[in-house]
Amino acid sequence: MKRIYLLAFLVIFGTSSEVFAQSCFGTSCLPKAVTNACTEMKGNGCIDWENGVVYAVGMGVPNPNFPSAAQRRYAAYEAAKIVAMRNLLQMVEEINITSSRTVKTGMLESDVIHTQITGRLRHVQEAGQPKNMNDGSIWVTMKMYLRDIMSVLINNGQFGTKGAPAAQVQAPATAPIPAATIAPVKKQGVEYGGSADVIYSGLIIDARDSSVSPAMSPKIYDETGLEVYGSAAVDRNFALRHGVVGYVKGLKKAMKNDRVQGKPLIIKAIRSGDKSSDLLISNQDAELLRKLEATQTFLREARVIIVIG
Repeated sequence: MKRIYLLAFLVIFGTSSEVFAQSCFGTSCLPKAVTNACTEMKGNGCIDWENGVVYAVGMGVPNPNFPSAAQRRYAAYEAAKIVAMRNLLQMVEEINITSSRTVKTGMLESDVIHTQITGRLRHVQEAGQPKNMNDGSIWVTMKMYLRDIMSVLINNGQFGTKGAPAAQVQAPATAPIPAATIAPVKKQGVEYGGSADVIYSGLIIDARDSSVSPAMSPKIYDETGLEVYGSAAVDRNFALRHGVVGYVKGLKKAMKNDRVQGKPLIIKAIRSGDKSSDLLISNQDAELLRKLEATQTFLREARVIIVIG
């Protein structure tokens, strides 16, 4: 039995460059590549909305009742994975489906959703290498793909329907800008706005000046509160593969993203609601999108990116 534990220890830790004692705590124990990729940081991990991955860390401590160091370290490693998986579930529960619903809401309302999402945890993967602390404790990072959660939610009708009440998003206090006065403008070398005569590869909404919170199924409204884009506008197969929108930090990075790369239409969000996942765009931009939706496929194919922070 001791030889089995020792072999497991060598397989897991013997080839790792991180076997040497380190010092970190919580999210500082996330692999550097994960931290760099993440769009949103949380208490026990982070979310990479661009690539659709949720990461969580967990710590395990050595069991002093085991006789050998290899057994104690392996037990700490297994405990760290269990804690990371528990933290991963908590993070998943907190993810916004829409501006008013979280994954936890769906899990509480449906035993099927609860069972299927918790079942997905059996297939999560480890990210990076375990990190061994000076006190013998070990930190492990586990990851789960948003598409695995999204498929459960979509198949159980959690993404809502088109035509949500305007009361969900209030129109701004300022008066709408007359359409005739708006034309494509360049700001810092980027052209905002467009024309119904142009073929676009996707849509980029610059929401860096808003307080938008990422969600799986946000909605885009015009200034009167009418829905312009949401899950009901997206083909189900595309939603399952790519999600309703993607979130990227930085406009230049968004323009190079495969989801919209080519000639994307770029517009600015007017604002979001308080702690809201929904966005308001100008009536001019909304009218353009409605015209484009009738003749082009990028909205139906969910080729939409929201630029944040």
